[in-house]
Amino acid sequence: MKTLATVIASVYAIVCVAGQTQETAEAKEKRIEQRTWPAISNGLVFVGGDFIPPPYVVSRVKNVIYINGKHVGTPGGWPTVKIQEPVNPDASKPVDPKIPSGITEKTTIYDKEFIKYNTEKKKYLFATYGQEKGVDMMVDVYSSLPCVKTAERDKDSAWTINVTWKSGEIHHICQVPPQRSQDNVTPEKAAKVFDDICGIYYSGLELNDYFMFGTVHRRGTQDGYGQFLVPIAEALKTAKDEEAFVSTMTNKFPMVTGFTEKAFRSFYKHKDQLPQWEPLLQKRCKGRQ
Repeated sequence: MKTLATVIASVYAIVCVAGQTQETAEAKEKRIEQRTWPAISNGLVFVGGDFIPPPYVVSRVKNVIYINGKHVGTPGGWPTVKIQEPVNPDASKPVDPKIPSGITEKTTIYDKEFIKYNTEKKKYLFATYGQEKGVDMMVDVYSSLPCVKTAERDKDSAWTINVTWKSGEIHHICQVPPQRSQDNVTPEKAAKVFDDICGIYYSGLELNDYFMFGTVHRRGTQDGYGQFLVPIAEALKTAKDEEAFVSTMTNKFPMVTGFTEKAFRSFYKHKDQLPQWEPLLQKRCKGRQ
């Protein structure tokens, strides 16, 4: 016959094991959802024209990627558990949004106001008229924006609209994301995809590459320092004002290279940081210009 002390000890052991199992599961979930790479002092990083000083720490929280705590990308969605909610017949239909006053000729595809308006407008049109007619109507929506020059449906892709911006940039915007089964998309698989992207940034920094995030997304090698960053540094030192700097840089780098007027203005905004990153620039492109 078991004594009371034996029973209590057995129960305590079971509780402890259960607690350890729960902690292990929580630790595993945290490990999948978050990861941080070792600090590295090579390379150069700019976010929105703002110089980020080394050492660099690449990290990820679910599908969001950071360098030194600065958001540099959200390259995809994170799998979620879908909960079947009861249908509410009285739920209101999507509201037809108006073009925000903040969308101007200088608005880009990356601006939050454009993204929000585009998402809400598409949601309304698709819910009201269906996908096929909704895509046709989105062509008119893009064409009506002050920042867009032309918009037309892509002849080779049923759900894509080709948008030419007044800046000269061209984007092929898919209106209907590819349909795929979410059953096999686990957090582990998603983490592997995003870890691979983080690995690209980390390995690039190891190789002493530079990265630009923001209105310009660019990765350059040491040879590229002399082609892009040296002219920017020289112009920041010699230009008498912001307009002179922008004029010099837009003549040197046409918009087809991805450098827009907004991108150059972001660099000029942080010109006081030049003494921080120019010595690193000179060191890293020594003998390569």
